Amino acid sequence: MKKNIIIFSTVLALMSLAFFGFTNWNTTKIEKIKSSDSAILAFDQNVKRNLPDLYYGVDTRFAAIKKSDIDSATTIYDFLNEGEKQQIVEINSVKLVKIKNNRLSDSAEYGNDEQLTDAQIKLIKSTTYFDHFTVRTKFKGKNEKTGKLEDRLFSPHITVVPYHQARYNDGKEALINYLKDNSINDLNIIENKELGAIKIAFVVTKEGQISNIKHDAMTTGYPSLDKKLMELIKSIPGEWTPAKTSEGEQLDYEFVFTFGPRDGC
Repeated sequence: MKKNIIIFSTVLALMSLAFFGFTNWNTTKIEKIKSSDSAILAFDQNVKRNLPDLYYGVDTRFAAIKKSDIDSATTIYDFLNEGEKQQIVEINSVKLVKIKNNRLSDSAEYGNDEQLTDAQIKLIKSTTYFDHFTVRTKFKGKNEKTGKLEDRLFSPHITVVPYHQARYNDGKEALINYLKDNSINDLNIIENKELGAIKIAFVVTKEGQISNIKHDAMTTGYPSLDKKLMELIKSIPGEWTPAKTSEGEQLDYEFVFTFGPRDGC
C-alpha cells in the first residue's frame, strides 16, 4: 500500500510541475505578445505625432473632361461646377490658355463674357487627349457677409480625356490602401510634421501595363521616402483596364500620384 501511495504522489508531483511549467510558458508567451503589441502601438503613435494630415491621390493631372464635352462647349459655364456658377454676378474677362510642362503657355485667347469666342472655341477644339488648359475667369461676386461685390478669379485647370478613362480593376480605394499600407513604415523619418508634397506621373498603356514612371514635380524633402513611393508605383499589384475612345480604340493614359500634407497638395 505504501508503495502505491509513493508512486501516486510521485506522479502527482510530476503532473504539477508539468502544469506549472506550461502555465508559466503560456504566460510568458502572452506577455511577449502584449509587449510586442505595445511596441507596435507606440511606434504607430510616435509616427502619427510627427505627421500632418496626409493626402494620397491617384488621378488625372487636372480635372478630367471628356474630349466630346470640350468639343461641344460654348460658354465658360461648361467648365465650372454649380457652386462656382452661382458665385458669378458679372464677368469681367475670360482668358483661355493651354498648359504645357505644368506652365501657362503663350497659346491663349481672350473674351469678355461667358460666351466663348470663335477663337477660344477653335483653341479648345485643337486640343487632343491629355492636353491641358485653364479658363481664367475674372468676375465680380457677392460677399455673403457684407453683400458687396468683390473682384474674384476662377482658374479651373482641365485635362482632356477619352470617353472611357483607364481604371484600376480592384478599385481606387484598394489602390490608395496599398499605397498607404506599404509606406507607413517609411514615414518614421518625418520630423516635426515637416513634409513636402510630391507628384509622380505614370502611364497605364493600352495593353494595361504601368510604364513611364517619373518624378513629376516637387519632393517630400526626404529622398528615401521619395524613392520608396516611386518603387510602390512601379510595383502596384493587380490589373488595369486601358482607356478607350468612344469607338473602342485603346489608348495610353497618364495618371499622377500625389502625396503630401493635405493642406499642401
